[in-house]
Amino acid sequence: MKRIHALRQLHALCAAIVIIAISADMCRAQKEEQDMGQKSGVTISKPDKFYRGYTLYNSRQTEVAHLIDMGGRDVHTWSYPQGKTWHYAELLPDGHLVAIIKENEGSFPGMIIELDWDSKLVWKADIAAHHDFDRLASGNTLVVCREYVTDEKLRPGDLKSDCLVEVTPDNKVVWEWHAHEHVGEIAELVEVKIPLENRDWAHTNTVESIPPNAAADKDPRFKPGNVIFSARNIDTIGVIEKSTGKVVWAWGPGELDRQHMPTMLPNGHILVYDNGTRRGHTRIVEMDPLTGKIVWEYQADPPRSFFSGSRGSSHRLPNGNTFIAESNTGRLLEVTPDGEIVWEFLNPDLGKNQKPQPLYRSMRYSPEFVEPLLADSATENTEKGT
Repeated sequence: MKRIHALRQLHALCAAIVIIAISADMCRAQKEEQDMGQKSGVTISKPDKFYRGYTLYNSRQTEVAHLIDMGGRDVHTWSYPQGKTWHYAELLPDGHLVAIIKENEGSFPGMIIELDWDSKLVWKADIAAHHDFDRLASGNTLVVCREYVTDEKLRPGDLKSDCLVEVTPDNKVVWEWHAHEHVGEIAELVEVKIPLENRDWAHTNTVESIPPNAAADKDPRFKPGNVIFSARNIDTIGVIEKSTGKVVWAWGPGELDRQHMPTMLPNGHILVYDNGTRRGHTRIVEMDPLTGKIVWEYQADPPRSFFSGSRGSSHRLPNGNTFIAESNTGRLLEVTPDGEIVWEFLNPDLGKNQKPQPLYRSMRYSPEFVEPLLADSATENTEKGT
């Protein structure tokens, strides 16, 4: 009896230790969140370790994109007010900006716009765009679009589904891929429950034309020009063979948790923003698609201090660091391969709660890319006398 009593006391002590540890993690995370609400702009800067460049971001509740330097100062902005906030904006090599005005069921049909350096409209496509696009070398644009379909074999009632379309500069559709037509192919590669659990069954949030990479030399599924997608609501990333439309590779269930932005790296690995919506903390993973193994990951200490249950982005910088948007908190950070934070920025655009507005994604651009654009703009303004 004494032994049983001692064991019970030991179990109770262990449980108390676990509860205290979890509570400490939560308190630290809450304190950091409170601190974030009191600061804005650059809060961490280690010039000897960060990748010097220019960062583009746009707040979820505005129609403005900001290009900032490493000190957090605006060096250029774009704006095209229409009364509809921008979901995501990205800079093109010629200094133009492409922005998605997201399809919203029942209230807005969706649009994608391209602005020149001076925010003048140079292209518009009235399509049900949402979440992501990729401008191709041909000048065409791959876009994630929404569609509403019925397929009783997959789920009773209508499906809020997705299609990927490639449009030309004069808005002709030259390639399209309808997600609901490929559920069976995905289910052959990863576990997918049929009938589908959600009306918005896939919630596709990424489209990327695969660039040159080391994996393509060993496996034609990853050859340049094939298409990476992310189906968030089934925890799956995959590759579409562009020529046939067939899903030839997929990965994620059991590892990913409502992920965003799979990106093919030059080394043939795929970088993924793993939101951890159900897990309660976010991580960035780099995985080898040839083996299915995770070869690198970043998560905070404590893990709960880095968490964006939705949205989010990450991309690998030329110096080997990783640039991350903790989107729901309006926080941007750059981390080394060892996980050290060497640059941090808190969105100065505040919401009604006086906390940083959420972001969807953010990108860091090289000085070689941005500075000639700034120089050209300065020369043009001088010639105009402005």
